Parts: sequence; C-alpha cells; structure tokens
Amino acid sequence: MSSNNPFDNYDIEHLSASSINTYIQDPCMFILRYLFKHKSPSNPAMWRGTVVDEGIGEALTTNKTTKKIIKNAISRFDGLYEYTAKEHKVDTNKLAKERDLVPRYLDTAIPYYQEMGEPVSYQKEIRLQIDEVPVDILGYIDLQYEGLVRDIKTVSRLPSAIPDAVNRQLSIYAVAENCDAMVDYVYVTSKKAEMISMQVENIDEHIKTVKKVAYAIMNLLSYSDDKNQIASLFYPNYDSWLWGKDEIELAKTIWR
Repeated sequence: MSSNNPFDNYDIEHLSASSINTYIQDPCMFILRYLFKHKSPSNPAMWRGTVVDEGIGEALTTNKTTKKIIKNAISRFDGLYEYTAKEHKVDTNKLAKERDLVPRYLDTAIPYYQEMGEPVSYQKEIRLQIDEVPVDILGYIDLQYEGLVRDIKTVSRLPSAIPDAVNRQLSIYAVAENCDAMVDYVYVTSKKAEMISMQVENIDEHIKTVKKVAYAIMNLLSYSDDKNQIASLFYPNYDSWLWGKDEIELAKTIWR
C-alpha cells in the first residue's frame, strides 16, 4: 500500500549528503542505490579513508601511541579487505599501494590534530530538517571544536578548491550545528605528505542547493510507488566512472 510520505514507499528513512550528491551526479545511480537497494562494494581507497579517520579518532580520544594506532589501522584495513574479498574481486595493486601508505597518512595527520587539543565531539550524529520534506538529512561530523566542524579527507591528489559535493556535505553540518566548517585534506603520495585545510564558503548558497535537491528527490518518489516506472524516466550513462561491472550488470536488468 502506498503512503502519503513518498519516502516510506521506498523504505528511505533519511537523506544524506551522499544520497543528495549521488542524485545530482547521476539520477540513475541514485535509483539503483536507493530504490533498488544496490550496495556497491567498497575498495582500497575507501578502506584507507576509514582506517585513517578511525586512527585520528583514537589519537584524540585515547592514550595510545601512534605506533599502536598504526598497527590497529593496518589490522582494520586487512579486515575490510578480507570481508570484501569473500564476494568481490579486489585490485591487488591498489590494495598494496593503499595499505603501504596508511602509516604515512597517520604520521602526517595525528600531530596536526593533537596540536588542536581534544575536540568537543568525534563522529557526532547530526540531523537537519527541511521544511515540507518528511525525512531528515542525516550525517556524522568527523571532528567538532567550539564553533567549528572539521571533516577529514584523505587524498592522493589535492584539489585546487573544495568540490561542490564536499561543500554541500560540510554546509549541512555547519547549518545543523550553527557553526563554521573546514575541510582538512591529508595529502599523501609516495613523495609528499602534508595537511591542507580549506574553509567552506557560501554555506547559505550550498544549503539552497541541498534543499532544492531534497524537494526534487521527494517529487521524483511521488511520481510513482513503482520503482521500475520511476527508472523508466531515465537512462544510465555507463561511461561514467560511477558505474562498475556489478552496477552495469544489475542496471541492464532494469533498463532493458
């Protein structure tokens, strides 16, 4: 039975920066992930980001040495690989590269954050309500200090400016907490390692976009309680980097 809340029809309990950005980047991928419930496999770059983030959290909330934190991070990385490899093929070259760089990421980031002192919170859950949208936008703040939220991004290529997708993510956090926002890039290559922090600007403008997209998603879901009918409004671009082998195989059973 259909609901007056279009999100209920698709068991979508909340939006997020990720779902909003996916809708902007590729509506078909949004449909695949959130209506057909396809979960893309994780990869070595994602595991690197996860374990470095967790390692920074350990450094700021425990008395563990950097050496111990790095050991834990490598063990966690290996666990994520083993879990994924049970069902999906993993690029072993990327695996080795990302694993080898984990200590450099942590050696670079931990002293930077330790100089700031203990944060007000780590991985705090936030919810942002938008008028007339029946679900919240859910997010988790990496680090919160007085009047400031900070998000940790581990990268091997440094952007010249904060991408709009990241600006939207941090603007959600900033508005939810009524504070400013910074992006901290932990930039590491085989030859270089440094921390680059960038201030999020024009938060109000980014939130306007977030609201427009939330309304657009709600209107799309209101079109029909049949996911195949909604899918028929679009067609995938399989050349996009977002589409891996698993996604394409599933998509071809939907868009026939």
